[in-house]
Amino acid sequence: MKKRLVMLLAGLLTVLSMGFGLAQFSDVPAGHWAKEAVEALAAKGIIVGFPDGTYRGNETLTRYQAALIIYRLLQQIEEELKAKGESPTLEAMSSEDLEALKNAVQELAAELAALGVRVSALEDSAATKEDIARLEAMIEELKAMPMPEPGMDQAALQDLADRVEAASIAADTALAQAQQLSEQLDALAQDVEGVKGDLASLQTQVEANAQAIQALNELAVLLNQDVLSLQDRVTALEKLVSEGPELPDLEQFATKEDVAAVQEFAAALRSDLVGLSERVSKLEGQVAELSKVQYSIKGSLSATYGTVVTNTGTNFDIDRLFPNAFSTGVFGSATSNVQKGDSHQGNISYGGASLSFGLKNTAPGGQGVAVSEASASLAVDAFTSAFSGVPTIYFNAASVKGTVDGQPFSVAYSRKNSAFKFNDYLFANDNDTEAVNPRQGMVATFSASKFPLAPEFTIVAGVAGTTASDGAPALAAGNYFGVRTALKPFSGLNLALNYATNLGNKSAIGVDGGLELGPVNLSALWVSSQAPGAPFGNFFDNSLSNWAYYVQGEGKLGPLSLSANYHAVDPAYSDGQAGMSENEDTTYYGGVKAGAPYGADTRGFGFGASTSLGPLTIKGYLESEGDYNFNSGSVNDAGGIAVTLGSFRGFSLTGFYNAAYKGGTGYLSFTTPTDALGGYYYTIENNKYSSSWGLRVSHDGKAQDALIPTLNLTAQYANFYVSGYSDIQVYANLSQPFKLAFLSLNPGLRYHSFTGGAAAPTGDYTTLKGGVQVSTDPIIFGLALDGGVSYRQTDYVGNGSAVTSATQAKEFYWRAGVKINDFLAPKLNFSVAYAHYEGNNLAGAGLPVVGSGNQAFRFDRDRVYRSPDPIGGPWAATPGTQSGQLEGFYLEANYYNLTVAYGEFALGPIGSFTDYGRAFKISYNVQF
Repeated sequence: MKKRLVMLLAGLLTVLSMGFGLAQFSDVPAGHWAKEAVEALAAKGIIVGFPDGTYRGNETLTRYQAALIIYRLLQQIEEELKAKGESPTLEAMSSEDLEALKNAVQELAAELAALGVRVSALEDSAATKEDIARLEAMIEELKAMPMPEPGMDQAALQDLADRVEAASIAADTALAQAQQLSEQLDALAQDVEGVKGDLASLQTQVEANAQAIQALNELAVLLNQDVLSLQDRVTALEKLVSEGPELPDLEQFATKEDVAAVQEFAAALRSDLVGLSERVSKLEGQVAELSKVQYSIKGSLSATYGTVVTNTGTNFDIDRLFPNAFSTGVFGSATSNVQKGDSHQGNISYGGASLSFGLKNTAPGGQGVAVSEASASLAVDAFTSAFSGVPTIYFNAASVKGTVDGQPFSVAYSRKNSAFKFNDYLFANDNDTEAVNPRQGMVATFSASKFPLAPEFTIVAGVAGTTASDGAPALAAGNYFGVRTALKPFSGLNLALNYATNLGNKSAIGVDGGLELGPVNLSALWVSSQAPGAPFGNFFDNSLSNWAYYVQGEGKLGPLSLSANYHAVDPAYSDGQAGMSENEDTTYYGGVKAGAPYGADTRGFGFGASTSLGPLTIKGYLESEGDYNFNSGSVNDAGGIAVTLGSFRGFSLTGFYNAAYKGGTGYLSFTTPTDALGGYYYTIENNKYSSSWGLRVSHDGKAQDALIPTLNLTAQYANFYVSGYSDIQVYANLSQPFKLAFLSLNPGLRYHSFTGGAAAPTGDYTTLKGGVQVSTDPIIFGLALDGGVSYRQTDYVGNGSAVTSATQAKEFYWRAGVKINDFLAPKLNFSVAYAHYEGNNLAGAGLPVVGSGNQAFRFDRDRVYRSPDPIGGPWAATPGTQSGQLEGFYLEANYYNLTVAYGEFALGPIGSFTDYGRAFKISYNVQF
């Protein structure tokens, strides 16, 4: 009897705290469109609101709240079926409603299980329902008793009966929830303790249970609030009973001992829930602490078997034909993969493995040394082209990042490509990724922000090597060391002191810095280099050491932007040698790789200005520069102005004028006019560093208001007035392919006419060039076609100083291929291609073993793959006697990371072949 009453009253207290049975809510206003529906659901007990009598209709519904509503609806249907054999609620639902209910139950299966909706749980609660039935009978008996004497609080008794009846529905549920919640937390706590040694598994568990932990915590808080509210209501009810008129004998359904037992149970339940909340908080703290450190492991396994050989040993380029798996890539002084041979690599078999470890601390400490990130990678040569009894294992790289009392530091190690840069002319080795100049070493940085002047330290140390591709690198073979200290004496000013040495090669010191003064930015640099072991004082004598220095500034005066510089660079800095800088290990037109702002063996100054006035943009420059020693006759002067009007419907109009002089004895001596200086190249902006004037009309196909979207068009006339040369070029291409049904077309055209006469080495000539790249959508069974064709023809009149007879230089290239995706099996892709290239009277002699550059589908240049080309000046694009052809086919199959490739290639004079190459490769790479 006591146990039954304790369970019934516990459910009664829980339901009373949740406001069960309330049909109205204080925050649902009269006239609200959902008021009737809300009250109807409340009357049925489907929704009950919050303990404060509110509905909170504007708040987001949680998954647990949704599960509770579904749970109550299922209970109602179950009770109707048990009582009547049918359910009016179920019959009122449409097929769409039933499907929605089914989907909701599936979606909220986990939450419904947590609320005790499993069939087994319903069966286990049968004994409790019998108790509820007996209690209901007793309530009916109480109702049948004679009316109480006047003054008896009949409403209170009726309310008590109603609440007891309502409580019967939720009694088992509340206890089952509390018991299941405790069991779940016990299991979860044991899991956490059990997996502390396995951090990866723990992280997975934390992520999987994060929402459940949060929901359990919220439920524990709500239950705790329920108990407190229930205790207050019990106290109020006891007061009503003790102070009111005489009541009927309630002993028949609840003795004082039962009431005391209920109070004791309520207190125990509240204590359990408080303890439960503490355990949840402790568990969350453990999870958060362990989540601060994240670990990662990744690696790869790769294997390659193959050969690339020729019958004659001639190493010729095959990248001109098609993209392939045998390319040697771009390295050293090359700017394109067509400039290096690929056909005679020999045995390319190799097997290897790599393994990388990473650690990240998301909440490092703020005091002492705190590591936030760390990583390390290993590699092993599983096999190479020659047998080795012991595989070679490499420690490839490692890095650590963190703070020292909140001040950032880092340390990085690289086995082959340690990257660092002190300034433009000293230890500039951060843009040289080729393996031909290996550097094995470490780079450490520390930002001492709490020190006076907030210095930032960089220390590098290691050893450099050489390869057959570059036997005389700027950072020579041997040990190197350097330290850089950057200071910030005050806001806007930065200053750095540098020391670097390469044993047996060079030692150098340097200073660089910058200053911001409102709209003006100034920067300066000085580097002095000499042989190791020379007296330190020699660094400060430019006759005993090699100097590089500059001062440059930029500023704005309203709409006017200004720039100026003065510079001097010793010839020893050519190829980056004096500054031990591999970034400068090559120079060519446009300075694509070279990063230093001024060339070696120069001394001079320059000014620049630009402004925009509505649709007009005006640019101008003036420069004067001689060699480093400023020898008489070495000074070159150049200046120019360009005015651009645009843009209107994608069009712009530019007019330019330039003047160039050479052979001067002093700055701005303007001695001898010349067609172009050494800094000129054909594609430079507005023909700078030449003596020319001209007009250019351009249409930008990417402009939002372009007259013809995607069409890029340029037409330019230039007159090199010193020698009377004239140059006309018109070219066009598309900024993106043109779609025609299932075809994608990307065409381009070029017309170039140069008139030089006898004064020009080339004389007069005309170039016509056209090309198109074609591809299709998948046509059938994943099959798609792709290909391209490019042709150029340059006809020389033969009236030049070097080209004295009519000559035609030409190039012709075509490629056709088939690609099949998901061939025979998903993700199995297959491609086959055939290509042909030939040229006649090209620059140089012999066979076209390699190309000069890849301009097959670039239409601001004349050549396809091989010069003659006007890049150094249109008057210098003389033909040669190089002629020949290259042809081949290529097959490749890919299945995920498995690649099988085969190709055959042939090189020879036009009409025949003399050199044959064959290549096979099968490779696989597994990443984990």
